[in-house]
Amino acid sequence: MALEMFFTALSDRSRLEIVLFLLNHGSSSVQEITKALGRSQSLISHHLACLRNCGVVKVERRGKYSYYSIANDAVASIVKLAIEHAMRNSRSILACDVINEEKVSVNLNRGL
Repeated sequence: MALEMFFTALSDRSRLEIVLFLLNHGSSSVQEITKALGRSQSLISHHLACLRNCGVVKVERRGKYSYYSIANDAVASIVKLAIEHAMRNSRSILACDVINEEKVSVNLNRGL
């Protein structure tokens, strides 16, 4: 169950963008992440709370600002390996009927 929750945290596009940003830029404030990703501060803060609760990122207070970074080397390695795997196997991943059917089902349920 915890493993499923960990990967669910990474499966959201906004959260994944945050993780990739932190992986590439290191420790960053909410304001820096918000500016770089062009999203609202409340949305970024919401996703950072999820990522923190799932052990994907950690937070450090510096004065009145909070700085977020990847939680540890294990998380960084998992994400880097996932990137390598996705790059090597992008064609078959994008052609996965099961995932594509799930996305269509979710969109239909949302009325999209």
